[in-house]
Amino acid sequence: MSTQVFFWSPDWWGPEIPLLSESDLGGIRDSEKKPVRRTLHVIHCLSGNDPSFIEEWEIGMKSVLVNAPLDSNLHIHLIADNNAAKEIDYIASKNKWSESVWRNEMEIIVHNVEDMVPSWKAFLTNALTNESNRDWMDERVTIGGYFRLLAHRVVVPYECKNSGTSCPDVVKRDLQEAVYMDVDAIIIANLNHLRYTSDEILRKAKEEGRQSPLWIWQQNSGFIVLDLTRMEEMWEMVVKTPIANKGPKDKGDQSILSMVEQHNMNVTAKMPFTWSTHTGHDGFRRGPQQLIKTRNEVGMLHFTMPESFGKNFMDQGGTDKWCVKSPRCNHTDIAPGGDMHNVRSSWGLAEYYSKLNWEWALFQGGTSRLRPGEDEHALKYVNKVYVG
Repeated sequence: MSTQVFFWSPDWWGPEIPLLSESDLGGIRDSEKKPVRRTLHVIHCLSGNDPSFIEEWEIGMKSVLVNAPLDSNLHIHLIADNNAAKEIDYIASKNKWSESVWRNEMEIIVHNVEDMVPSWKAFLTNALTNESNRDWMDERVTIGGYFRLLAHRVVVPYECKNSGTSCPDVVKRDLQEAVYMDVDAIIIANLNHLRYTSDEILRKAKEEGRQSPLWIWQQNSGFIVLDLTRMEEMWEMVVKTPIANKGPKDKGDQSILSMVEQHNMNVTAKMPFTWSTHTGHDGFRRGPQQLIKTRNEVGMLHFTMPESFGKNFMDQGGTDKWCVKSPRCNHTDIAPGGDMHNVRSSWGLAEYYSKLNWEWALFQGGTSRLRPGEDEHALKYVNKVYVG
């Protein structure tokens, strides 16, 4: 476990980064005399150390690790304030993350951005307000909710080793498909499929002569594929929208992205429903039992919920509560094919990761996936402290 102090500079951004073709990758393979393995970047953002929040993050984190992509390296970026970073360090040390071994390269980076928060707040004030309306903080999400829109400012320099525009193309290529997910988004299928899905979306955009999307989503910022190399373009678009005149509730992270999408053509792409299953979308809040009847392929489950549902998705009876609290779901019908049975057979699968201890999670995602005869990879855990 290592701790590094990092001084951030905004001067690294360079020109638009082209997609790598198969011939490009082939040239890299030939020149280096070894295969190039892609890297999937996953981002979690954490603020504070509320026990219920940290518990929920642990569940989501376990689901990511257990479903680490079989064919790609995995870098997990944890954007955290000081309180959250301390909790992560404690959990990582207690559960001996660094002693686990993996099929592919596995790196977990805690980006402690505590000292950057004041400058980030100043930036958000300038971007989201005007002289007659200085309100911008959506208290429902707090400052941590905005971290996802600024994560590129620490993730990209880290991955490019703070080398400016000399960052290798193959590294930049993977940064165009970074996955942000809320801590209450639970992965239930191998992340290989998500990477292939985003690859196909970018390939199709290029084939049709369109610019690659800045992000891929289904109008929910809790699970979104981001082009981290171009997120400053998004902020340039923000200041050209009328968002400064809106109230704080219309300036949350999701509202910001929606506003940019509404005022700019072809800057986003649609995430297939396989990777966009949210309790608050498509009628699932009222009829959660319908999920298993309407979707054959589900890779993630995102538990958006009102405060009345508890402190996290496992509070107040776990995932059963989506049926219990819905007037259209018969929670007493637990027979096969019944409403509660269908909820437990779909949304209820997320509870597996709440029951899984860390030792078992690291074994399932790591040791059990090793290829016979090939080198194993020790998990690399890094704690970076940023000075704004």
